[in-house]
Formats: sequence, C-alpha cells, structure tokens
Amino acid sequence: MNKIKVAFIKFGGLCAGGTERFLHAIAGNLPHDKFIVDYYYCDAAPYIGSNWKHPDTDPDRKKYLESKGVNLIKINVGFKDVRTPHHDWVDTNLWDIFNEDDYDVILSGRAGHPEYPFHMIRKTPLINILTLTAGVDNQKNIFKSIQISNWAGKEWVKQGGDASRLEIIPVIQEMPQPPFNDMRKGLGVEDKFIYGFHQRNSNGIFSEVPLKAYKEVETDETCFILLGGHDNYKIQAKELNLKNFITIPHTGDGEIIHSFLETLDVFAHGRNDGETFGAVFTEAQYHNLPMISHRAKSNGHIEVIGPGGTVFDRNDINGYSNEMKKLKEDKNYYNNKGKLGYDHFSKNYALDSQMNRIINIIEEAKNKEYGL
Repeated sequence: MNKIKVAFIKFGGLCAGGTERFLHAIAGNLPHDKFIVDYYYCDAAPYIGSNWKHPDTDPDRKKYLESKGVNLIKINVGFKDVRTPHHDWVDTNLWDIFNEDDYDVILSGRAGHPEYPFHMIRKTPLINILTLTAGVDNQKNIFKSIQISNWAGKEWVKQGGDASRLEIIPVIQEMPQPPFNDMRKGLGVEDKFIYGFHQRNSNGIFSEVPLKAYKEVETDETCFILLGGHDNYKIQAKELNLKNFITIPHTGDGEIIHSFLETLDVFAHGRNDGETFGAVFTEAQYHNLPMISHRAKSNGHIEVIGPGGTVFDRNDINGYSNEMKKLKEDKNYYNNKGKLGYDHFSKNYALDSQMNRIINIIEEAKNKEYGL
C-alpha cells in the first residue's frame, strides 16, 4: 500500500500555543506505516497593520516533533500583512519549497476566513482545524472544516459555514505517563493549598478574575501559582497585596507543565476572551484537578470543563471565590469534582479515539479529486 503524503502548513507553527499543540499531536501520532508527514513552519514574523506578536518557535515543541519522526521544513516569512483580505505572507520562500502536487492531503490550523496560502491551493484536499470563529471559508477543495467544540461549530454554521463539511473533534494532546514530579518542596509550599493555572504570555488574554477571587480566600495556608502569563498578573498581585503569589516562567516543555499541574490542588483559570475549546482543562482533568473559570466572549470551555468544574459570570467574583473556598474545605466535594473531571477526559478527550477519527478523515480526503 502506498503511503499517504500529508503536509502541515502553519505560520509560527512550532510555538507552544493551543492550536499548534493540536497540530503537533496529530502530526506526531500519524502512524509511520501509513503516512509520510512534512511539517512546514516559520518563526514568528512582524505583522503589518497590527502590533500583535505571534508566539515564536518553542525549542521544546520542535524537539517533540523531531522525536516523533516528523519531517520539519522551515520556511521564511518576512511579514504577515493583516491589512489584506487573506493576511498575505510577505517576503516568503514558501512557493520555492512547497508544491501542492507532492501531497495527497494538506492540514492546517486556521482562524476561519479565506487565508494565505490556502486560497492559492486549489487542487489538493484541505482539512482545516478552526480554533477561532473569525470567519468562514467554503472553498471547493476544503474537504472538512474541523471545529474543536460544539459551541464553536454552531457559531461557525451561523456565520455561513457549510454544515455538510463540518466535523467536531476536540483538541487532543498526548499526555505523559505518571509518575509526575511535584514542585512543592522546591517552591517552599509543602503545607499550602494551591490554586493556579497556566497561560501563554499575552496581554490580550489577561484576566483579572482569578486573582481578584483568590484575594477573598487567601490565608497563610493558601498559595496561587501561575505558570507563564503576562506581567499584568504580577502587577495585579502587587496591587492586591497578595502574600502568597508565585510565578514560573512560560514553557512548552510538557514535563514541566505536568509537574506544575501535579503541584496544584485547584485549576483556577481566567482568560479575557474565553476559549473556543480550552486544552488546558483537559490537562487539568488528567491530573484529577477540580476546575473553575468564568464566561467571556468565547465559551467553548464550558463543555470541556463539563461536570468536573464550575464556570461563573465574569463579574461574579463572589461566586468564584466561594467555589475556591468550598473546594478547600469540603473534601468529599473536592474529590468528587476531580473524579468527574477525569472521567469526562477519559470519555471525550483521550488520544486514541480522536486520532482514529482524524486518520479516517485523512484517508477519505485522499480519494477526493478537485479541479482548478
């Protein structure tokens, strides 16, 4: 049997973001006996028309894909021009290196709108993983548009997305096997009840909610630890005069992330714009952590959290802090939430079942033919 040749193409494709981690999990777990996988990526480049900075290449994510035998192909992009309808890549050598005729199927993680370079790929079947609800593209050779939550899928169809080509597949991640390290001793918090979460360093997603709520429950017996996150959290913690607030530098290293999660008692989350999915919650569930979050513009995380946590209105700081207190003081309630979360993860987000769905979609796409 001839192997299926698959290309992944993603601007900033080796950063540690949630979209990229989803692509990494897929690329890294396609079986070598069936697939040849090329992964095209570039380092982060400046935007024209926006001061937003895309996260840059993370060495740990690169190391992960190399360990999985994925063929990494680096391309150059000088700028991303978001003033143009397709967010064109400026000064790129993509077309000197890439030829769509070399592949059976092409995958990427996208925002939703017709986007460079995919609007120029017209014959090869495309599979889009949509991690934002920022528009619709029903280009003829898009075989499937994969949304990562039911909430996001409904929003996309409302905007005009072709429901016949929609698939709902939650973000998958490859979870490391226990035992995990516990950071408590190294951080000097062995005797604390620890709240916390992890987040990339971006001002746009900073949420004031978790630390405001924590301020209401802080005692000498508690601690809040943040892995990554924007400096605004440090500023807020100082303004709130928090006594036990610890930060750990951002990382894409899965071992460090899961050691951090093993250290927590409660995953106390907040994000300004919300989540179209929220892969961080599946990681928390894997560690039997009860979860708390708040509603925002995007609310895909509510279904991901499921029965293992509680989501409050953004302005309900009192409800959030009361939940923090209840989880600390009511052991039966705490244990039940953790178990419900782990069971929710095992049923809905485990790697094998979701990878089988994606493999089937790729195999089906291979047999489609599209003219120019």
